Amino acid sequence: MAHMKSILTCVLLFLSVLTGGLVAAGKNNGPFIAMHPEGSKDEGQRMVRPDEVGGKVRYFRISPEISGRHFAAYKPFLAEDGVTFGAWLYLNDEGTRAAMVMCSTFQGKLARIIVNGRPVDTVRIDRAPTDRRIVIWSGLTAEDFKAFDKSGKLKRLGE
Repeated sequence: MAHMKSILTCVLLFLSVLTGGLVAAGKNNGPFIAMHPEGSKDEGQRMVRPDEVGGKVRYFRISPEISGRHFAAYKPFLAEDGVTFGAWLYLNDEGTRAAMVMCSTFQGKLARIIVNGRPVDTVRIDRAPTDRRIVIWSGLTAEDFKAFDKSGKLKRLGE
């Protein structure tokens, strides 16, 4: 019986180390940017979440079409409100393809932009950007840019 407990303890220890390693290996270190296209209520709560935009409830897909891995660089600027910031986000090759797919699939719908876990902007999806840029006009903070820089995955371009 003691031998069985010892084997069970070893197996559990091995599984906990393996699981921890897998979680750490798959950990997303940012940048935390996501574009969630509009869906419909009919898609269900596993696919979409409600969000109020302009006084109207809209449903946005849970899985983003464009995320942090699709960006190569950013250039911050002071937003018109004088309090928050905006940024030009430059797409990499994979991001350019993802934007083309999103724009052809969801044309005419809205997309919610989430940065570091909070909604910062909503844009209308019309056509894929030919200059590889997506613009967030306002709502970003200095802390957002610190998180971008800390990730080491986005190059900050001159301000």
